[in-house]
Amino acid sequence: MAGPADYVFYACDNGVHVDIVLPAVGGGRDWFDYFPARDFAGDVTMASHVALGWGAREFFATTRSWVDIRPIPVLRALFWIDRSVMHVNYAGDPRGRENCRALRTDRAGSEAMFRFIDQSLELANGLPIPALGGYDLYDAFYAANGRYSLFRTCNVWSAELLRESGQKMALWSPFSFQVMGLLTSP
Repeated sequence: MAGPADYVFYACDNGVHVDIVLPAVGGGRDWFDYFPARDFAGDVTMASHVALGWGAREFFATTRSWVDIRPIPVLRALFWIDRSVMHVNYAGDPRGRENCRALRTDRAGSEAMFRFIDQSLELANGLPIPALGGYDLYDAFYAANGRYSLFRTCNVWSAELLRESGQKMALWSPFSFQVMGLLTSP
């Protein structure tokens, strides 16, 4: 990386899926302008961070928690039948959480991450297109590009985004432990 590594962000693992957690404001991007408060059921304006995860639309829509997993959405996702969405969740600072790893990148790395996120989303007039309501007050889903499959999972997307920041990642990382195991902290 060229220059100082001054943009701090996180990779957070729920045991199956890795979210990328970015400061809600800073590093050249105000996510409140990109994912506006009006798209969320609750007041997200006090959130310090935004968590992003890419995945299969029907799976996300029907699987609020792991007990909700059903075979049809899983099969549709694994075999390219389902469209993709970006899960966006406004939250507090993940610093110190056991399942989160703090990471740093420089300006070039953060700008590359932002471009990757932009390219992952379907945009209208330069802004993401809301696709589904969220699970609770502070999350929502946006239309995304690409199709989920057993070859391009949510964790492959997270690894691709982390690679843009300058992190070394495996060529294929379908599982969360593969993503988290390769990360280097600041």
